Amino acid sequence: MENQWSRGRGGRGRGRGRGVSPHGGASKQIDVSSQQRFNDAAAKHQASLQKFVDAGGAVVDSSSEEDLEDEVIIEKVLQKYSERNLAGGAVVDSSSEEDLEDEVIIEKVLQKYSERNLADGDSRDSLQRTQQFLAETFQSGAVICLICIETIRRADAVWNCKGCYCMLHMQCVQKWVQQGAYRADSALSVELFPLKEINWHCPKCRNEYTPSDSPTKYLCFCGKVPDPAFDPWMVPHSCGQTCGKALKPECGHECLLLCHPGPCPPCPQTVQVACHCGKSPIVSRRCGAKEWSCGKVCGSLLECAHHRCTAPCHGGTCPACPRQSEQQCLCGKNRMIRPCAFPQWQCEEPCRKPLSCGNHLCEKCCHTGACGACPRSGQRSCPCGKTKVDVPCTEDVQPCGDTCDRLLSCSIHTCTQRCHTGPCGKCRESVEKQCRCGTRTKAVQCGSEYVCETKCTRMRDCHKHQCKRKCCEGNCSSCEQLCGKTLTCRNHKCSSRCHPGLCYPCPLTVDVHCTCGATKVTVPCGRQTATKPPRCLLPCRCPPDCHHPSRERHRCHAGRCPACKQICDKELKCRHRCPRFCHSAVLVKKQEKVERVGPWEPAPQVTVKLECLPCPPCRVPVPVTCLGQHEADKQLHFGDEFLFLPDGLSVFCCCAKCASARL
Repeated sequence: MENQWSRGRGGRGRGRGRGVSPHGGASKQIDVSSQQRFNDAAAKHQASLQKFVDAGGAVVDSSSEEDLEDEVIIEKVLQKYSERNLAGGAVVDSSSEEDLEDEVIIEKVLQKYSERNLADGDSRDSLQRTQQFLAETFQSGAVICLICIETIRRADAVWNCKGCYCMLHMQCVQKWVQQGAYRADSALSVELFPLKEINWHCPKCRNEYTPSDSPTKYLCFCGKVPDPAFDPWMVPHSCGQTCGKALKPECGHECLLLCHPGPCPPCPQTVQVACHCGKSPIVSRRCGAKEWSCGKVCGSLLECAHHRCTAPCHGGTCPACPRQSEQQCLCGKNRMIRPCAFPQWQCEEPCRKPLSCGNHLCEKCCHTGACGACPRSGQRSCPCGKTKVDVPCTEDVQPCGDTCDRLLSCSIHTCTQRCHTGPCGKCRESVEKQCRCGTRTKAVQCGSEYVCETKCTRMRDCHKHQCKRKCCEGNCSSCEQLCGKTLTCRNHKCSSRCHPGLCYPCPLTVDVHCTCGATKVTVPCGRQTATKPPRCLLPCRCPPDCHHPSRERHRCHAGRCPACKQICDKELKCRHRCPRFCHSAVLVKKQEKVERVGPWEPAPQVTVKLECLPCPPCRVPVPVTCLGQHEADKQLHFGDEFLFLPDGLSVFCCCAKCASARL
């Protein structure tokens, strides 16, 4: 498996300008000194890997599977470096040396953690996030400040967030804090919030910080060394010392890595712990994940003391009992089916148990324990509280006869009556009081309020009507008159109280029906005139305008029905039927014939009326004979230029024969 942290910087870091072109013909032979340095570094790295495996074998118990896994790891790592080596005169780029240096630094940072860690799959997973931050720190251009959107260089002063571990420029963070405090200060009033603390947040994760957390110094990742100097053999922005931060979750151990970016990995120590319920045997687990569940039923006795927990092995307290049972109230008079997790409940009946005096009953609501002593037993005070006497609980304490001297409701004067039972009356001392509006003063009783007759002239919240309340103290009430403005629908008036600004739209709705009334659509009031009638799929029900008994079948529509397209079929004078289309109800335009004296007079109006037009002449051919009966069977049309006989038949003259016959 190829190491995912063996990425170089593409020749942009140390050793710039020493690279050799990989193309054939244009490549140069590497010198002996660089070849020797690479071979020495590879040999040292192989020795360190062998030492690391030997140290891990001393910690882990010997087993065939773990030995086989170590051999596979060594074989893959050696295979990776053998591919990079100069086997057969291969050309090496200067970036290989930079990758080797980065790997050596990362291995040095993770060395102590690896020595304590077990050689299993969890070791790689626990270090994955920390290795990612380390790799990004070594890569040129990989870390970008989110405030100025510029690349963070290795020698720049930086600040790290405790929540998301993002890296930002120190100057950018300080400006970020100052600008955020200025905006918050302008939104809050100094008079109302004199001791306010304006918190600021991380620009990436919005983690909240107090003003005392504002960065003032450039510190290393672990926070021990201020202004750490850049060292090419250490992680940038680090001090090279052990981190030493308390691990999370807190277990009492500290981080073993060298000063590093990102979060600390989980605790690598191993402890002997049992599961939450304690039913399974004790196992060895990592200190960072020592809490584990065996999956068996918990079985612990719940708080109700009747049932046991049925949840699988879990940490913390058991959940509330989900069952129900019959439980009695605190006084024991009533019983009810209630959740088993809430056994204590109170009924609404008083206790009514005899008190210790034997003369009175307990008036407390349903409770537990003793009812206590009788509230009328022991020494009691007279109504004014000056004299204390010891009388039986069955007798009332009589007034002492001294002046009451209790503070009256005005909180200024005291009661001048003799000691009495019940509340004291109003204060009757005469004092100079100012009215509520502050315009007049008058001597009145201390317990009374002085109200003048001056009417308030301030405008109410509607900005249309005056308050006109007597002796108003300034908090004028809302206008109680009705608005009464015509709404936008033009049909109704506003029924709300008088208010400033525009009225609300009309809340009513109107139904727009089709011509037949079977289909409707609901629209807001006022829109019915601009809304087209809905499309109806039923046949039209309008009666016919012509002489036909019914119209041609068509759908319901708006407006006039279309002209009748049926045959007229009226009987003519010749006893034939009219073959034309129906003309009993035809729209005819008519204009008044009025002579206009001048152009200033209005034009004659044109009206459209529904009229019944007469049937046209019959065009059916009929057989006729001439006057002299000379020619017959000649076809003529009824309606040509010929004579009309009384019987309705047409006759004609055959000219020559009829003329000679007349002679």
